[in-house]
Parts: sequence; C-alpha cells; structure tokens
Amino acid sequence: MTFVTQEKVVGESIQQRTSILESINDLGPPDLVHLTKSTSTQAASKTPGLGTYFYYTGADCSNSATIAATLNHLANIIGEKPQPWFGKTKYWKVTEATYCTYNAFSRNEVRVRVTFPGQMETTIMDSQGNKVLGDDKNWTETFVTGIVRSLITADNDSADFTSIVEIRKINPFVTEGNSEFFFKAFEELFFEGYKLGCSDDAQIPTVSNNYLIDAFILAVQLTGKFEEGLEILSRLKVYEPSIAYLSAKLYLMNDREVKAIQVLHDSIKENPLDGELLILQSQYCLNKNRLDLALPLAVKAVNSLPSYFKSWALLVKVYIASNQIDKALLTLNSCPMVTHRDKYYLKRISTPTSDSLHLPLPLDVTLDQVTTLNSMDIAIEHNKVDPALLNLPAANLKSTFAKAYDLLTEIVKKTGWEALLKHRTKVFVMEEEFKKDGLSKRSSMSSNMLQKINTNGTENASATGASTVTVDGTPPVADSAASSGIVLKDGQSDFKKKRLCERWLDNLFMLLYDDLRTYTIYKAEAMHFEAQQLPLTKSTLEWELIGLVAQRLGHTNEAAKCYERGLMNRFSVRSCKKLLQYYQEQRSYSTDPIASEKLDDAILELVVKLLVWNHRWYCSFSPNLINTLRKLVNEIGSIKIENEVKVRFDDRNTGVSALVKDNMKYLELYNLIDRDS
Repeated sequence: MTFVTQEKVVGESIQQRTSILESINDLGPPDLVHLTKSTSTQAASKTPGLGTYFYYTGADCSNSATIAATLNHLANIIGEKPQPWFGKTKYWKVTEATYCTYNAFSRNEVRVRVTFPGQMETTIMDSQGNKVLGDDKNWTETFVTGIVRSLITADNDSADFTSIVEIRKINPFVTEGNSEFFFKAFEELFFEGYKLGCSDDAQIPTVSNNYLIDAFILAVQLTGKFEEGLEILSRLKVYEPSIAYLSAKLYLMNDREVKAIQVLHDSIKENPLDGELLILQSQYCLNKNRLDLALPLAVKAVNSLPSYFKSWALLVKVYIASNQIDKALLTLNSCPMVTHRDKYYLKRISTPTSDSLHLPLPLDVTLDQVTTLNSMDIAIEHNKVDPALLNLPAANLKSTFAKAYDLLTEIVKKTGWEALLKHRTKVFVMEEEFKKDGLSKRSSMSSNMLQKINTNGTENASATGASTVTVDGTPPVADSAASSGIVLKDGQSDFKKKRLCERWLDNLFMLLYDDLRTYTIYKAEAMHFEAQQLPLTKSTLEWELIGLVAQRLGHTNEAAKCYERGLMNRFSVRSCKKLLQYYQEQRSYSTDPIASEKLDDAILELVVKLLVWNHRWYCSFSPNLINTLRKLVNEIGSIKIENEVKVRFDDRNTGVSALVKDNMKYLELYNLIDRDS
C-alpha cells in the first residue's frame, strides 16, 4: 500500500522539478519518487502506464545502488498484493521508477532511473538541466544533504498545517552504518556547511552556524553518540576555534555540566570576543538565575554579534528577568529582524488537485479516534469557529518576528498590560508628544494660525488618545492620553530623550492587544459558566485555538487545560504535541511519586497516539518522539511500557504494540536504554 499523486501526463512531475532547479537557493525540495505502473490488462494491451509520484525523506542516497534498492523495495510492496486505488482494489505492476534528490552543496540533481526488470541509469544534472559528471564527493554531498533535510524538518510544526501530505518520512539512522557515514561526511564537509544556509534567527550562514551544524547536533542527540561527536569537534577545533561552543553545548546536552563549564572557561580565555561562547555562557547563567553574571556576558555577546538576533534576544531576556523593563523594551526595539528569509520547510514541486491525491489508510496499525479521524468533521468545525478567533494575526508570525513576540509576551506577563503601556510611553515617543513638538517649532507662524492648529491637535489627541509614533509616522496603537506621561517644560516636550518605536514592534503591540482581549473574553466566559455551575462546551478546534492564545501569553497551565478539554471531544495532533511538551516540563520538575506516575501514563498515551498518527501518514520518523520514548523507558522500564501498551492500546491486536516495539528496537540499536525493570 502506498499514497501517491496521479499525473495527467506521465513524467510531468519530473519535468516540473527540472524547471525549478535554477531557482533553488536553499536545501531544495524533498526527494521525489516517480512510479510508472500499470494493471495486467494495460500491460497485455500495451497501453501506456499510469504516472504517479510522492515525496521522500530519510532514504539512503550514498550511492546509486542503495537508491535502486529503495525503488525495488517500493515496487515489490505495490506489486506483491492488490492495492486500494480511489475506492477500488487493483493489481499493479511497477514498470519504471525514478528517484530524484537534490545536492545543495554543488547545486546539482541526482536521478536514478530503474526499469523492471533489471536496468538502472544514473544521471547528474546542473541547475540548467545539463548533464554533468559525478564523483565520490558528489555522492557524499548528496547523502549529507538528504540527512540534513530529514533531520531539520522531521518535527517542523508547520508541517501539520501545510498542504504537503503525500510524503514518506523514514528514520535515516535505522542502521549504525548510516550514522557512522554521516559523522564521517560531516567532518569532511564541515568547512562547506555554510553553502546549505542557516536558521532564520541569523543573517548569514557561517562555518560555525549553519544547517549542517544544526543537523549534526540533532544527529548526536538522536543516536547518543556524544563521545564520537566530541572527538570530531576536537579535531575540527584545531582549524576552526569558533566551534568550541559546540563542544560545550554537547556536554550540557549530555548532562556533564562541570566539563561544559571548563570548556567555556578555557575557550573564553583564548577568545574573549567569541559571540557564540558568550551567548551560551550567558544563557547558562540565566538558567541558574545568576543574573549578575548573565547580564555583562549578554552585553558582550551583543557587542560581538551585533547583527545576530539571538544575542539581542538573550539580552532582552536578561533584562526582563532583572525587572529592567525599560531597557528590555529599548533592546527589543533594537533587535535586527530577519525579513528576507523564512524558516526552511519542505515544499511541493507543484500543487495537485484533490481528486488526484490517493491517500489510503494503512491497515497494519489502527487506533480508535486516531486513524479513524474524519476530515469532514474537522472541516465542519472549522466553518463554525468565530473568524475573529480563527484569524488572530499573532498565530501567523514567523521567523524573528515570532520570537520577538514571545519576548513581548514575557514582558506583559511580568508587568501586566497597563504597566506595559506606561513603560512604553516612558521610553518611546508618543503621537501627542510628536504633534506638540512640531507645533512648538512653528512658533513663528501667526498667532491665529497657531491657535487653530493647537485646537485641532488637542481635539485629535482627545479623540484618538496617545499612541506610539512609528518610523513612518503611523499611529497603530491607541492609549489613553492620561497614561501617556507627557512632561512639558516651557512648552517643549521631553520626547527628544526618547526613541522612535520600530514599526514592526508597534504592530506587535497591536497583536498582543488582540490576544489579551481574546483571552480576557474567554476567562470571563469561563468564570460565568463556573458561577452558574454549567459546563462550558466548545469544539476541539475552539479549545485548541484558545489554548494557543493562552500559551502565547505565557499561561501554560490554562493552555494545557484547553488542550485537555479539546482532546475529550476528538483527537487533535496539534493539541497532543502541545500537551506532550507541557507534560514533559511538568515531569522534569515533579518530586511527588504519585504525580510523576500519572504524568508518565499521560506522556505514554500521547506518545502512542502520535506514533499511530505519524504511521497513518507514512511519517515514521520523529526525533521528539524518539527522545521522549527514551526518557520514558529509562524512567519506568521497557517491560512495563510494553505491557502498558498491550493492555491499554492493543487489546485487539491492532498493531500498536508492534509499532512501539519498532521504536524500542531503535533505542536498543544505539544503546540508549540506561536501565530496565
């Protein structure tokens, strides 16, 4: 069984992929698998086959033979038994298969075409579609690019809401040989990693900050090969001292704080202006609540990396923790925003029509309310939701703007909305001040004209209130004039001592007000129903959206309650993921054995449901779920987990237990299970 998109013309997906090669400027699209298949009747009459395709991540692309083996495996799955096809069961035979994968290092495309039985052709083409010669390094680059794509997009939250569903995600490290090859290739290609691009909080990729580095950190965590990773970094540090922070980061991830601090200390002595080291050291001090140490380090980090959003954001956090709200706002206003690039995520080559998508339900693993979730029910919910709740702008923020909004919500959680407005008018020029100062500069005008202008200015200020003046003079946020805190001296305002608020920050104030208003309405409604001793009923989508608002505002406990209420109605992958994150945080702080046991049970239930959901969409790879399952196994033991899963979820032999065991085998492969019960 497989899911595919049916083509109108055989091979059109490959042609469309070829046409976009020249415009690719990042990691590129996901791998493409194109299958030409036919029924026995079509084969006998020599009728042209049917063209179908789907996307793939995590496959072994280290050479043409491994790719051909992947295609052969897919052909066997489709041909060995009847396949459901748009409601009908048919026997298919794959006559030809093509695998396309993009090499982001050399900007070329590798394609392996297999015709059954037994012929294989490998083609490498440049961005213009011209054939080029390949070598061993090209295959290494292709393999690494595929691994990087797989790792950094595996748990991308936006993937739940984008339209690409016809994609198969597999674990790229199902064999130790693949992980060993990746670490070896990482060391070989380390100095070319900047070619892959970088995350959205950095302006430009560097040797020590790029997607290859991000994937390496994820791979070390996923496989538990911390010693191997540290050895690689120690060899590379001889040629590139700036990666010292990566060694400290791995030590911290492996719970070796003493060694991490030693590395940080020694590295800072060697290079006191290394921004990444200063950021990591300041963040560590902030986590330990040593604000006296975190603040000077954060300031130095900003001076070392003035164009790096992460250093400025860290300084804002330190100011917030230190209750220096004025400085936090001014620093936030100075953050360098990345507007030219969005977070990398997998994209389609072309958008298919709904009637060409074939997405059958896997029959080997089923779970009530998860695999049987009806998309029509969700669509009905979506149509009934209040548009004001559904279309809150803050939910659509991306890149550094979303991170800046999180910082602003930290401030409002600490101060409250009214206090935040007072701080804002204290440090930023308000519209009323701007107008009055402009009037004072025109004192040479006639007294009648001046009086008229002053009258108009007063009326406008009374009607609209004081608001922040943005760079282009737009007044997007309104306050009361009384709260503006304007101080006049001899007819002059003191606005010259203040700063203009960046337009993007002023807009964030508007979005924050919308979120606060929505949350306040919900709380008032909840209190009313509670006073009347009546249940507050909402759809799962409504509970989910309210939970997201509460979470954006920092009310994590209230958000978790909303997600829990939503899941009482039906399964929701987004609510499950958010709730799983909340339960894990609570579990890390819990000291009560009874509460810890309840949290373990809740975490296990969510992990199982998400594993089944991923399997339903052929996406069996999730680093977050693997790491969560690892912690759970080491906490309560694999035997207990297997028994719990079998009793609670697999009493009718629905394949759930086997699915969990497959993930447990991965943990055993890399010796990630510390102890057993």
